[in-house]
Amino acid sequence: MDIAYDGSFTYGFQKQKSLMSVQGTVEGALKAVCGSYIPVVGASRTDRGVHALHNVVSFVLRDDALYERVVRRLPVMMPEWLTIRNCVRESANFSARFSTVTKTYAYVFIKEGGWTPFLARYAYRLEYPVKTDAMNEAAHALLGTHDFKGFGNIDPSRPHRDTTCTLSTADVVETDKAVIFMVSGDHFLYHMVRRMAYFVLKAGQGKIGVETWNNAFAGPDVPYTRQVMAAGGLYLVAVDYA
Repeated sequence: MDIAYDGSFTYGFQKQKSLMSVQGTVEGALKAVCGSYIPVVGASRTDRGVHALHNVVSFVLRDDALYERVVRRLPVMMPEWLTIRNCVRESANFSARFSTVTKTYAYVFIKEGGWTPFLARYAYRLEYPVKTDAMNEAAHALLGTHDFKGFGNIDPSRPHRDTTCTLSTADVVETDKAVIFMVSGDHFLYHMVRRMAYFVLKAGQGKIGVETWNNAFAGPDVPYTRQVMAAGGLYLVAVDYA
């Protein structure tokens, strides 16, 4: 099931005991429709405040009649901040999380003069000019297969997860009012995208130069790799499968 949501309304994707979450909201609706608890797996367990233009969840239903009921009733049961974009059958071994081939994220910066208070939960405000050419060079230096542990945290639920990731795209796009850091990869570590966005921003501010971004994976002492950008500017843009 393809879904989109405004992350500022929830405490993240993952189910919380007494707090609103994306997973908890979908599972609650499924229980109401199906009459029993149906566990949901998500492609990306986005953090509190992070938005999704496209996330994917998967779950198992017992028969076709139940599937038809879910397809018909679940979309109208969603709150205003969560939309079901599509629901289809998949093979029995499909997992929204583990069958993923590529995920794409975007981090949005609003340029000087383009800010309004209505963007406070949806972008990061730039109060100074940045050099987007330098940001792009720093982004391109992250491409390829590397050990990204310097940019990530250990996921408590997967403490032994491999920290080697492959980035297929990493670009900075500029519009009249915004600067957008776009990145695609096979998988991402906890807080990795927001840390990369901070690193790229520092390149745009002139805080780091070619020597630093060309040695971004040299070790734990590389500057500006541990700071985490605010959640509201981050969007899960797409999830792709083979």
